[in-house]
Amino acid sequence: MKKARWISCLIVLLCFCMLLAGCNSKDSTEQPSETDQARETTNTPTTKEDDPVTTPENQYKNIWAYKTEADGVTAREVTIKTQKGGEPLEIIQITDLHFNYCTEEDLKDPVLKSTYENRKWLRDGKSVANALRCLEYAKNADQLVITGDVLDYLSQGTLELTKKHIFDAFPNVMACLGNHDAVRQMQGTVPENTTLEERLAIVKEAWIHDAEYFSKVLDERVMLIQMDNASDPSQKYGSFSERQLGLLRNDLALAREKGYTVLLFYHIPLATGNPADYSAAASMVGDPNGSVRNLYTNGVGKLSNGASREVYDLITNNADIIGGAFCGHTHNDFYTEIKATNADGSAAVIPQYILMGAPYGKGHILRITVE
Repeated sequence: MKKARWISCLIVLLCFCMLLAGCNSKDSTEQPSETDQARETTNTPTTKEDDPVTTPENQYKNIWAYKTEADGVTAREVTIKTQKGGEPLEIIQITDLHFNYCTEEDLKDPVLKSTYENRKWLRDGKSVANALRCLEYAKNADQLVITGDVLDYLSQGTLELTKKHIFDAFPNVMACLGNHDAVRQMQGTVPENTTLEERLAIVKEAWIHDAEYFSKVLDERVMLIQMDNASDPSQKYGSFSERQLGLLRNDLALAREKGYTVLLFYHIPLATGNPADYSAAASMVGDPNGSVRNLYTNGVGKLSNGASREVYDLITNNADIIGGAFCGHTHNDFYTEIKATNADGSAAVIPQYILMGAPYGKGHILRITVE
């Protein structure tokens, strides 16, 4: 009998040790491994503030509401609530149209001639048909916003397509610049023979509004702000300027005073500061090469310097008035949440919607309903 009790006690003790070992094992797997922490030794913050932040359950439950329209355009939908009442407003976002076209005059330039001969994707205006399908949905909307790369490269031909199909047809459009809009050498073998400043001057002269920064208020409820964060191709993950910093600071102060909900539009996604986005997977894929991305640190964020960092801090310290941020660039659909704080310092997130480019399938749009 004593032997049986001794055996029973031994079994209980062994079970307890096994359970304790299992708990320790679980704890170790939930912590970042040394390998994970070393993935980007210059990019991976280690402070506790970089723990993932999640939104309240179902707060953004309609963000993946896709539907295919009769003409094949795929619409992604989101609702922004302002708490101010009134009739719903509709904003249509389109991104990455990539107009690719050269006139006879363009082809006299050796840089553009080489680009035309080597850049075969969407050549001779092949993206226009998709763009027109997408633009059809903006005809009755309250606002159209295009988040960059309207041009595949800068030429007389691409600017003429932009004026005809966008600026003349939608005089109230808001259009960001992307990383293609001020570039002429695109896969060509002849180097650029103009400076970035010279090319930007051409683009800005042709643009329908201030291409660096532009804002407007709709129905005294929502403030739309578009910012160029991509036109300098040397800044792979985007940048902002001192001028943009001052204008944004003034607009956010006004929005807080008036009770406006702010919606931000730019081309290159901002870094989310959320480790869960180190290998973010696209929800819908256009370009397989970019279907998994590091959206945690890649983009203007905490690792940026100067005006870019100040703009990022200004955005992330005002989450209580920013209803959403919208961009493109990746040619795939993602949904992310930028870690931020409210005015009182409490933790929050800013939803960031990354939209697939219009050339894929028969076109893609994001329909934003403001209530």
